[in-house]
Amino acid sequence: MANQTTDNKVIGLSHAPIFFSFFTWGFGTGAQNLGRPLFAFAATGNIFLVGILLASNAIPRTFTGPLTGFLSDRYGRKPLVILGPTIRGISNVGQFMIGLDDYWLFFALELFGQAGVAMWNTSSNVLLSDVTRTESRARVLAARQMSTRLGFVAGPAVGGVLAAVFGLQSVFLLNGLSKIVIVLVVFFGVKETRPTRMETSPEKPTRRKLSFYPFKDRTFAVLAIATAAFAMSNAGIMQTLVPVYAIDMIKVDEAAVGFLISVASTVTFLFAYPNGIIADKYGRKRSLVPGLLLLALASFVLAGWDFYTALLVAVGIKGLGEAMSLGTTQTYAMDLAPDHARGAYIGFWTFSQALGATLGPILMAGLYYLISPGAAFMTMAIILILAAVLLALFGRETGGRARIKNAPD
Repeated sequence: MANQTTDNKVIGLSHAPIFFSFFTWGFGTGAQNLGRPLFAFAATGNIFLVGILLASNAIPRTFTGPLTGFLSDRYGRKPLVILGPTIRGISNVGQFMIGLDDYWLFFALELFGQAGVAMWNTSSNVLLSDVTRTESRARVLAARQMSTRLGFVAGPAVGGVLAAVFGLQSVFLLNGLSKIVIVLVVFFGVKETRPTRMETSPEKPTRRKLSFYPFKDRTFAVLAIATAAFAMSNAGIMQTLVPVYAIDMIKVDEAAVGFLISVASTVTFLFAYPNGIIADKYGRKRSLVPGLLLLALASFVLAGWDFYTALLVAVGIKGLGEAMSLGTTQTYAMDLAPDHARGAYIGFWTFSQALGATLGPILMAGLYYLISPGAAFMTMAIILILAAVLLALFGRETGGRARIKNAPD
């Protein structure tokens, strides 16, 4: 058991490299999240094509996530934790080298890079699942979220300045360099964490195959819906509409857009760990359901007002909702995963996240382009409310005081 569950005291200096990697990933990705929609809009002038780009980005993750989970169960976590940022970094260097008007080549490079994103997201979550236990998992995931969000605070701000001074391509080079740093840190500083008993136990089959059996668990199924709704909001609203809406309708510059994204990330950073305490003490649903409702409230604010101060308020609310939602969906999936199939469960959690990230930009950009920005924001709010209600009604609690009472016999 020592191999698969780790006390909070162990989650310290020995795991500093992986948490530094989370920060570095957030720094580069935060800059990318700023530059990507602005590049697409500058190249095409069409918000719908911006949505198509971001939606298509998530398509590789729908199959790479489950495949990565399967491979991490079979061959180990570390090789995939290294391979993911390697692929992403190569795609970023390519994006830096192309012309500002080459939308389709950028599109192809982004598809390639997103396979690496899925590998990183899945394998790093499986690794954390290996070294945490249920009683403290939400706090450890909160520390991971804080590391990433600290990067998200700095990344868009630095990226916005680079874009204004050196052009949008410089943002993609920044992200590529961050991925090189991650590869070096993981290679030299992170150990393999796969439980050794997975290799030796006669009770578990030595050969595994891909299967959708995690969805037979009702709680996992409604968690998948909540995860998809959260991803739709993140990709469809924050990554697709807000940057373009701010420039196209509110008439601000790239630096002001970068500040908006940094505000959201700052709020997420500040509230991530307090939320982890709540999720560990009182349960996952007490965190996730209100988090989804706060995200819905942020969409209502965006639908109702069209000036910069309202955008600041909305992204602040969204940052709080994200602090309560993202880490908790990850923690929930880890709680539900059996020891011998952590990769499979977390792989399909990644699949749900990618599915939402695919549908969100298409739906939101389509409504924005064909009807109005308000219609897009209101639709997202309704989806989030429905997901929160389903989870509240049908989800089994896996953390806090209700964990033992609600555990299956």
